Amino acid sequence: MINLKCQQCGAALHWDGRGNVVQCAYCGAEYLMHPRREKLQKRTDPYTGTGAVQGIPIIQGNDCSGLCPIKSYAPQGWSVCARQAPDDYYGDHVGNPFVVEAEYRSPDRSAVVLYRGPNLYTDRKLSRVPLLKQIDVLGSYLRVGSPFGAEQYCDYLVQRDLQPASGQKLKVEEADTAEQKRQETIYEMYASQGFSQITIEWKRIFYSFIGQDGKQKIAAVETRLNDLHKGMQSMSGGGFFGQLMGQMFNTDEHYWETQYEFIIVADKDKFDSIYPIARKINESIREAPDLDRIRQSLIQYIQNLKNQTAMAIHQQEMASWDRRSRILQDAHNHTMNTMREMNANTAATHQRVANMRSEMLREVNTYNTASPGYGNPDVVEADIRWDHVYQNTQNPDVFVAAENIWLDPGVDFEELKRTNGNY
Repeated sequence: MINLKCQQCGAALHWDGRGNVVQCAYCGAEYLMHPRREKLQKRTDPYTGTGAVQGIPIIQGNDCSGLCPIKSYAPQGWSVCARQAPDDYYGDHVGNPFVVEAEYRSPDRSAVVLYRGPNLYTDRKLSRVPLLKQIDVLGSYLRVGSPFGAEQYCDYLVQRDLQPASGQKLKVEEADTAEQKRQETIYEMYASQGFSQITIEWKRIFYSFIGQDGKQKIAAVETRLNDLHKGMQSMSGGGFFGQLMGQMFNTDEHYWETQYEFIIVADKDKFDSIYPIARKINESIREAPDLDRIRQSLIQYIQNLKNQTAMAIHQQEMASWDRRSRILQDAHNHTMNTMREMNANTAATHQRVANMRSEMLREVNTYNTASPGYGNPDVVEADIRWDHVYQNTQNPDVFVAAENIWLDPGVDFEELKRTNGNY
């Protein structure tokens, strides 16, 4: 318990060092605090009776700055990291530009659980007028080539993500009654959107293999795939000209969607104990509503850009695939960089305000140290009554402070500068 003083009435404040807000019991004034080491709020797990964390912590950096992309059950002691899935395999610029990836690791590092959210690939091709096919087919990576079946895709994930030295397939699980009901709901949703061919497939497959570390491991991989076709006529009208335009722009849109990927891998002797925990994680994962709003906003922005680009290409009748791809890539990069910069600026502002408030309550000033690596972060604190603080450059543990005067303690000392909360 840390005892502080209320700046409004002078009464004692009692802060446990963890909360973000402390309130004066005498006058009711509230103060924003900045814990040195923030701890995740724990609750009792109703299944096991042990402590657990609800919600993946905010990840600073890697396109998720300031955003908690998903919430899920997280076992006590496990490390959790949420991020944007790598562009090498995920993120269709037109269909789904932001795919979430979450990784859970057991305390002894013997087990890893990996989740990836919905990922929509598009394969759009003009069915008429070969000369104008070039103006469509915008934005899709289709990194894995032609679409896979669910079992093929699970095999592909094992080879790509786990890179086994050798191994074998142990068991293939088909959809149970609950999964079949989910597929019926998905089918009805896509049918109402005008899709004429809808194929939904789910698999969970168990593998035994030798990992890169030479240990025997067991993996369980599951996914749900939707293969969708929609014939649509993007332009039409009356008369000969309308019929001609309808023929020119009549398209067949093919979508191939992985609704999720879930991978469990553990040492062979620990898999049976890890598997129920991993299943509980999978059942509790929910994407944040804000994430879907961001995704839809990006899709709308890119779609508008795509329409403008298509018209320009049609007017010129000459444009290369590389140029169109660069336009979409630049738009994607600009949007993501803007989001990252906004989140980083907001987080930095809040950090400075919290730091300065914490220093005021504790009646200290914070200084940048003269020796890199001294302290974490590289700052030291001194009572507010000192006007000047110096640090010995030869012996960083030696400091000199002065009140109301300016000293020249010698060449071995360097005067430290105030941080003003920026650390």
